[in-house]
Amino acid sequence: MNLTGSDTEGLPLDELWKVAPEDTRRWYESLTLGYTESPGHPLLRELAAQSCGVPSGSAVQVFAGATEAVFVLLNVLLNPKDHVVVIGPAYQLLIDVPRAIGAEVTEVRLRREDGWRLDVDEVRRALRPDTRLIVANFPHNPTGALPEASVFEELLGLVDGTETLLLSDEIYRGIELDPQRRLPSAAAMTANAISVTGVSKALGMAGVRIGWTVTQNAAVTARLLDYRYWTTLATSAPSEVLAIAGLQAAPALLDRANTLVRANAATLASFVESTPGWDWVPPAGGTCAYPWLTATEAQAFSEWLVDRHGVLLAPDVMFAHTGQHLRFGMGRTLFPEGMATLAQAWPEWQRATS
Repeated sequence: MNLTGSDTEGLPLDELWKVAPEDTRRWYESLTLGYTESPGHPLLRELAAQSCGVPSGSAVQVFAGATEAVFVLLNVLLNPKDHVVVIGPAYQLLIDVPRAIGAEVTEVRLRREDGWRLDVDEVRRALRPDTRLIVANFPHNPTGALPEASVFEELLGLVDGTETLLLSDEIYRGIELDPQRRLPSAAAMTANAISVTGVSKALGMAGVRIGWTVTQNAAVTARLLDYRYWTTLATSAPSEVLAIAGLQAAPALLDRANTLVRANAATLASFVESTPGWDWVPPAGGTCAYPWLTATEAQAFSEWLVDRHGVLLAPDVMFAHTGQHLRFGMGRTLFPEGMATLAQAWPEWQRATS
């Protein structure tokens, strides 16, 4: 039982066609399986731009998943010895790829004692004359943190009009526990930001493997395309049409994701807030939550839990964040069953370790 997966429940194809336009379905069924355009299908790029509040599809470069988008973007923007500020704890890709390139990374960590609040002043203090890039991810994986709009604007103000750029990983944008908390896309707010997102998390279409970058910086988009010729060259034609259908049906798919995550968040809250030995800062957005054990080492418990009961949780060492945290993923339909098993297993663990 996977209690830690960061995606939302995979969308059945027949459910997609119940909410997507009929002409898109006919297009998909009659599709010619040749090469696609390297920047991405024009309609996909237009829909992606609209979803980020950017006026033109020319601002979009489509990739084979957001992972490829992040990998290519980091390799385009960074050189050895460049300085990067990463807001952590972070998904490994966001921090390890800059290091692999040879960049010097300063990690500015969200802290649970601050309620996972983003401290923009701390980010500002980490900047140097050679800082090439700030890397942010909101809603945040693994904590579920989501800054207030004014704080996010302050973060963007650090790069606006400077030589420093912001990589804004927005793969969870659209899933918010409070719908009024949805942040605007960074790419719509400053030409110094590059937003990265796709269909995998909020739309429940991880298997489609389509993601994209959005930026008003035309030079960055051109460099992304040049680099892309040496990776996947072009994306899958069926996947592009499915991604188009997903964006066309985005209101229904986002409602599906939010309904599921909010119900599962309530289940997790009931457990954490009533069970001695657990504590948390409730998540504000995305699929992830990051409770901690007050008197137990997270890795030892997670290894015991999967070996003994077949329930998978990611300990914080997976995020280079040693301590007592465990990442929960609240996007799966079997989450309540997994939580029921965890609730039964916890007293057994306490007896075994007392």
